[in-house]
Amino acid sequence: MYLMNKRGGETMAMIIVSIAITLIITASVMMFMYNKASGKAMDSETKAKQAALLIDAAKPGTTIFVDYDIQIEGNEVVFENAKYSFFNNAAVTYSKVNGGTEIVIK
Repeated sequence: MYLMNKRGGETMAMIIVSIAITLIITASVMMFMYNKASGKAMDSETKAKQAALLIDAAKPGTTIFVDYDIQIEGNEVVFENAKYSFFNNAAVTYSKVNGGTEIVIK
């Protein structure tokens, strides 16, 4: 181990702390970019939007099956963390079925 005066030791400690903080920030940014690039966030938004658009285009008496689990709260389709509104004035009900969700426009 090298003998350093107090001033040099403090400088070395500051450099090590700075490098550690830089590495942590860089890793965090890289993880964020990976998640965005892989489309995980967009996938849930896209599925919620697709279901809402299907409901908007449907006429009363239509039954729609989507192969993922969604919920309908008021006039919003909810899938994971994404919400998307629909504007169909008909009564809309949903039920979980094997392999997805069945949506009935009444």
